[in-house]
Amino acid sequence: MALGPIHCGSFLLLSAAVLLLVATISAPVIHNISFLDITTGSSKATFGVFGYCSNIIGSDTCSERQIGYNIADVTGNLTDYTYVNNSLENVTKAFILHPIACGIAFLSFLIALCSDHLGFLFAAFVALLAFLVSLVVMIIDFVVFGLVKHEVNVHTTASADFSAAIWLVLAATIILFFSTFVVCFSCCTNRRRVRDREYQAAPMRQGRWWHRA
Repeated sequence: MALGPIHCGSFLLLSAAVLLLVATISAPVIHNISFLDITTGSSKATFGVFGYCSNIIGSDTCSERQIGYNIADVTGNLTDYTYVNNSLENVTKAFILHPIACGIAFLSFLIALCSDHLGFLFAAFVALLAFLVSLVVMIIDFVVFGLVKHEVNVHTTASADFSAAIWLVLAATIILFFSTFVVCFSCCTNRRRVRDREYQAAPMRQGRWWHRA
């Protein structure tokens, strides 16, 4: 059986939720997954949603999992560059939107998978909400990590580069954008199929009624 729009929409929503989940479990949960990598000599730091991991001269350590952390302070310890930005730590608290966007996307997937008729419309609304949350946190990601990346590359000999997690969030945001329209389209096409079946069944019911008479 060919996949209809609702199946494609459900698949897209699940894909977006998985991508956001992988980004959420970045450093310090899984230190190999990060939004930003800073490398200088044999030392390296990776930054994620709930903290960071650093390997300085062979000593591998990770921060505690927390909501909000001081990126500038970690960068200073690694590169010996004093970069003071007191607002960054407060902004990183918004990284909590990553798991929230993931949860909303997965909820939308469940609704789309189990719904019928107008339930698709509600799933599209939830998918739109997931897209908006993901869009906001994606912008925050690029602003925060982009600022740190610029400061490190301009003022130090270290190398700072975006890593996999930030691109996963970007991909998830794009997928959520398109899945919103796919699921909404499913609502329209499903209602039309129901009307067509009812229209085709009406003459048959009428014929059987006259036959019984």
